[in-house]
Amino acid sequence: MKSKMTSRERVLTVLKGDIPDRVPWMEGITGNGIASAVCGVPINVKWEVSPSGFPVQSGMELALEQIKVNKVFGKDNIQFSAFAPIYAKRMEKADDGSNVLIGDGLIKSFDDYKNLFKLPDPKDREFVAKAKEFIKYSDDYCAVACVRLGIGATLLSMGIEGFSYAMADNPDLIQNVHDDYAKWTEDVLDVIHDCKFDCIWAFDDIAFNSGPIFSPAFYKDHIIPVEKKVISQCRIPVITHSDGNMTDLLDIWLELGQDGIHPLQPDVMDICLVKKKYGHNVTLTGNIFMDDLVHKSPEDIEEQVKTRIQEIGKGGRYIISSSNSLTDDMKTENINAMIKAIKKYGAY
Repeated sequence: MKSKMTSRERVLTVLKGDIPDRVPWMEGITGNGIASAVCGVPINVKWEVSPSGFPVQSGMELALEQIKVNKVFGKDNIQFSAFAPIYAKRMEKADDGSNVLIGDGLIKSFDDYKNLFKLPDPKDREFVAKAKEFIKYSDDYCAVACVRLGIGATLLSMGIEGFSYAMADNPDLIQNVHDDYAKWTEDVLDVIHDCKFDCIWAFDDIAFNSGPIFSPAFYKDHIIPVEKKVISQCRIPVITHSDGNMTDLLDIWLELGQDGIHPLQPDVMDICLVKKKYGHNVTLTGNIFMDDLVHKSPEDIEEQVKTRIQEIGKGGRYIISSSNSLTDDMKTENINAMIKAIKKYGAY
């Protein structure tokens, strides 16, 4: 058995393609309700961001509240948002208490783009201070800067319908919005690097459960070259995220040169096939089905975790994770089963 690593060492080792002491565990968001129930103490992570896209909570609180969860769960990452703002009609809480929902995009024309689309200073003094404070209190956990490379923010700010019409009638509008977002993220990398974050997690949903949201050819020709340039500026590992069925986009997606992909949604993607074809070049992250964590038994969850670790973790290049995030409607006993199974089966 390998000697025990810190969380930071464990994640960085697997993202390099080497074998850590155990399979790392990372999550995008862990809801405060489920975290409090499992930990037995109140957890208050303010996952929402201000209108500028920056965290609303102090860097210290954001780090320490997540670390309280990690100490009970055995999870390896803590998250800090470095998002540009989204231009949409509304941002409001869902009736079921889940995370922020974004309404239809506001950028439908070049007039909207000129009048509404104004991104904040990516080196805003308060934002930088929070980021530095977050790192100061990150301990030995993997400190993750969450960004959007460009296409995810573009889709949200234009709306799916508006984006689709613009692909046919006004592709230059898409390019302008996307390239501005990408340039903003490229600029915020200076803050991420200066503060000494450990890795970057880029959240850009580009697929439905049925397949790509838009033409793969458009993605390859107009989006990939710009976002590849952003990733080329990263001096730390990058994980990219998209929900949905990414099967038809995998070859194009991996042209970005990222170190990991997430979450390989299990109801629409076959992680074993992805591992066989791509697992020697990129770290696979995710695939524990959220719906099962809500509805199935602890025995089912233990078996699923065991199977993923033994099949996908073999030879390294696997980070275990839910198929998106840990939500408050999940069963406490199922999260406990996941915690115990990772400890039981995760060691190399």
